[in-house]
Amino acid sequence: MVHIIHGYQDTGKGSPYIQIHMVERHVHGNSVHIHVMGEMLIAAKERVFARDLKLNTIQVLLLTPETGSHTPYIVQKWIYSKGSLDNYASIDIFDYTGTEVTAGRGPSSTPSDPASGSLWLNFEALGE
Repeated sequence: MVHIIHGYQDTGKGSPYIQIHMVERHVHGNSVHIHVMGEMLIAAKERVFARDLKLNTIQVLLLTPETGSHTPYIVQKWIYSKGSLDNYASIDIFDYTGTEVTAGRGPSSTPSDPASGSLWLNFEALGE
C-alpha cells in the first residue's frame, strides 16, 4: 500500500487538496491499468487533472461525499476527453436544496477562511 499526500492549497484558481492512500498497478499483456484510491477536499467548479491522481489519463472516477453530518450532497463529474493524456474531470457538488457548493459556501467554510468551503470526497480512479 502506498500513502502519498500531496496538497494544493486553494489559491483562488480552484485547486483541490488531494490525499492518495493506495495505488495498484495491473499489467495485462501490453496494457497497464492503474487503480488509485484516496480523498480530496474540493468545491464545485474545480477540476482534477489526471497527473494530480498519479495517472496519465482518467478513464473512471467514482466520488463519494464524506460530510460527517446527515446533510445529503449530490456529486457529479464530467471526464473531459477520456483516453487522452492528462485529461481532467470537472466536479459539480450540490446540496439538498439544489444549491451548488462552490468555494466559500461549503460545509467547512469558516468566517476566518471562507475559501475553504469545500467538501471531502472519497475517490476511486482508474486509468493508465
